[in-house]
Amino acid sequence: MADALEQPVDAAQALDMLAIQQCLGRAVLGNDLLDIALWKSAYWPDATEDHGWYVGNAHQFIDETLVMLERDMDTTWHALGVPVIAISADEARSIAYFTAYVRMKAADGATPTDLVSGGRYVDRLRKRDGVWRIIHRVSKGDWIRLDPASFEWGQPGLGGHVPQMGLRGPGDPGRALLDEIDAARA
Repeated sequence: MADALEQPVDAAQALDMLAIQQCLGRAVLGNDLLDIALWKSAYWPDATEDHGWYVGNAHQFIDETLVMLERDMDTTWHALGVPVIAISADEARSIAYFTAYVRMKAADGATPTDLVSGGRYVDRLRKRDGVWRIIHRVSKGDWIRLDPASFEWGQPGLGGHVPQMGLRGPGDPGRALLDEIDAARA
């Protein structure tokens, strides 16, 4: 891959790289908003996911993970680093660092737990009918940290500011913006 990364990028490849970045972004945003359609739109239906504890069809992974996210986690938040992408015709390879924050649900009376982790998404992508999507992903965790939650959402924090938790579903401002974009395109 190193040789491919040293090659000049032409305008068509630059557009493909931007489309791949959008694809990777849809995957994490779909996860964070619990938007299955958005999340699955980053993967071809025949794609595979290797998440360590799950290896198999990516769409099935999303379906099974959604149950876990709703049951065990109050919120998730992912940030992607700039991906390194190598393209050859309608195939691409990508490595993107991620940081993930998860507020784990607490048992009655217990302090919630914050899980923060980092790692890499190692992806193979395929372009079909002009659309880039993931065909195989390996999620490689590099580190993880568990801490008691430092504050409760909705309670005064630094300087009396009351932080608001991002919402999952239609009440989230990001979801509302995506709905506006969809409506404008219709």
